[in-house]
Amino acid sequence: MRTILNRSGIAGVMNRRRAGAVLAAVAAVVLAAAGAEAQRDEDVQVLLSPQQALQEIFPAAAAFTEREFRPSAEQRAALERELGRPLYEPSYPFLAVFDAGRRFLGYALVTEERGKYRPITFMVGVTPDVRVQDVAVMVYRESRGGEVQRRRFLSQYRGKGLRNPIAINRDIINISGATISVRSMNAGVRKTLALVQQAFGRQQPSVAAGGLRPVGSLR
Repeated sequence: MRTILNRSGIAGVMNRRRAGAVLAAVAAVVLAAAGAEAQRDEDVQVLLSPQQALQEIFPAAAAFTEREFRPSAEQRAALERELGRPLYEPSYPFLAVFDAGRRFLGYALVTEERGKYRPITFMVGVTPDVRVQDVAVMVYRESRGGEVQRRRFLSQYRGKGLRNPIAINRDIINISGATISVRSMNAGVRKTLALVQQAFGRQQPSVAAGGLRPVGSLR
């Protein structure tokens, strides 16, 4: 015995089929997103702690003190003109770094710049004469371009100042397949140099007795 469907019955069947197809599509998107998120989590490489990064950049570092820079509206506008891009962070928590004899070694800043999809976290060290001491990648979150963490690449930044272009094919050799990551590193290094110049210049930070913390306490 065959079941004969009228128009409303056929429409109901079609609607249920469409609803089922939509739900299946939504489920596929959700599963794909979950898979992508799991893949992104797998891509995260935690390379260095703040203490390890600081000691890699300043091997003689024994102590530090915190120096927060919160730029005024005028300072922010000047920085953005110099860098040619907006700055979004409200403040910048610098570390003033000293050796065991309380000699000032320079400033360090942990900063982030967006790679192709996710931020790259790295520390930039700046000497008292506002040049790059060194750079250390702390967390890398992309599936490609991880070569920017290598010493061979990072050593290009040493000694550079604001008068240097710090740009691909000018004074920074690009990495094939990692152009966006290289540009992000360049931007973070230039930003840090400009911030140090604006906030501190070449003035040596004064430290009150007992005002220094041991590097081992850095977290």
